[in-house]
Amino acid sequence: MLLKNITKEYAFVSKIDVSDLDASSDWYQKNLGLTPDSRYDTSSWRQFNLPDLKRVALGLNLDPKKVGTGSAVLTFVVNNIDDARQNLIENNVKVGDIIPAGQGVKLCFFQDLDGNSLGLRQNSASQPLAEKIGY
Repeated sequence: MLLKNITKEYAFVSKIDVSDLDASSDWYQKNLGLTPDSRYDTSSWRQFNLPDLKRVALGLNLDPKKVGTGSAVLTFVVNNIDDARQNLIENNVKVGDIIPAGQGVKLCFFQDLDGNSLGLRQNSASQPLAEKIGY
């Protein structure tokens, strides 16, 4: 079975477990500029669209027992990692240093309110810009 043959509305929805749905919803909107999708808003799940990135969504799942496990890292590909990192710092988000990952790729990592790991990635100059990737 190929995923491209079954995806309809979204190509990718990622789930993050959180301990407080309201506080986390506010955090993701303020710090990452995510847009709530009211069609998927329940007492235990809130789904957000990524600005200018079609068919990709992030779902916040209320499950206090599973938060902050660090077992997965959601990484946002950006055109300018320095600017993106500075924006997070200005929003009082603790962000690690920018590190080289090889072949011109740069990474830095930060956490949400529940200690879930998130990352920023800037591809090398020979790779397509972030807005050119995907649909």
